[in-house]
Amino acid sequence: MNNFRKILFGALVSLLLSGSCLLLVFHYTRTENVFADVLAVSFRTLALSLVLVVASWLVDAWRLRVLASAMGRKIRFWDAFKITVMGSFMAGVTPFDTGGEPLKVYYLHREGLSIGESTAVVALSAFLHATSRLLLWVFVPVLMLLTGLKWQLNPVVGRTLSVGVIVYLFFLGLLVTVTIWPEFAEIVATFICRQRVFRRLIPQTAVDKVLEKVRISARDFRDGVRRVKARGAYAFLASVLSLAYWLLVVSVPVFLLRGLGSDLPYLQVFSVTMTVYLVMAYVPTPGASGGAEAGSALFFSSLLPARVLGVFVFLWRVVTYYVTLAVGGSVVALETISWSLGKIRSEKS
Repeated sequence: MNNFRKILFGALVSLLLSGSCLLLVFHYTRTENVFADVLAVSFRTLALSLVLVVASWLVDAWRLRVLASAMGRKIRFWDAFKITVMGSFMAGVTPFDTGGEPLKVYYLHREGLSIGESTAVVALSAFLHATSRLLLWVFVPVLMLLTGLKWQLNPVVGRTLSVGVIVYLFFLGLLVTVTIWPEFAEIVATFICRQRVFRRLIPQTAVDKVLEKVRISARDFRDGVRRVKARGAYAFLASVLSLAYWLLVVSVPVFLLRGLGSDLPYLQVFSVTMTVYLVMAYVPTPGASGGAEAGSALFFSSLLPARVLGVFVFLWRVVTYYVTLAVGGSVVALETISWSLGKIRSEKS
């Protein structure tokens, strides 16, 4: 019940922040009749955007299944899909997207993977997710140079981007460290447990159990990483799927802008979108709410007229975030109900 309340609270906070920031965007862009502007967008545009979002979920699920297969474990595609959308929902209602990975580890463990194997799958998935995002973003200036496209950054956008990149690289560095050197987690856990304040709060027997679990998980994680390295085809396919995921995600705003009458080149929208996602990665609010809306408006403000900007930010957020919350939340609810009913039946028998 407490977990349910935390999830519900996170969802309400994220929706409140998102809605409040959208109202501010509408105010500053002088968007007077949002619904009329939204209804003016063709059904085909909205449907295609939703298809791209669903396709990104399918690709993400495929990557999860490929990495599990690299561990020598088989999970059904439907189960991988459910884990993916549930993880996206939990990431969307927790600060820094921190709720997604633990949920994926839990459900992968329920599918027969060890805790270490589940952690390895999720960590490698996150590593490929982050590196492919950075790789595509770095590749953008090269493409723009070759095509002659230009994007002038105002001082505010430039400073925001600089801070976002620094924070992103810091956390990516930590992720790389844990992936290459799994024992790093054990070293950190041991250091924390040896602190005087920590030892006063938790009995030594409990500390020993925690450290033992960390050691076992680190060992299983190391073995999992080695299995993936030994099966290069799986690692290559997972990398390709990571790039495909981002190409699908980036295509959503392109089609939305086409539906709103904008003729911005694909590469220009691609570059700005990747920049927005790079900065959004470590916005500390649930699902990057508030920061996502403000960042989208800020980075696209120099490219779009005010009458288009507000509606575009609204549609982009609805299609990519609100729909994810609705679908992922529904799957989480159904899985929870199914688990509860199964537990009741087992207790009766």
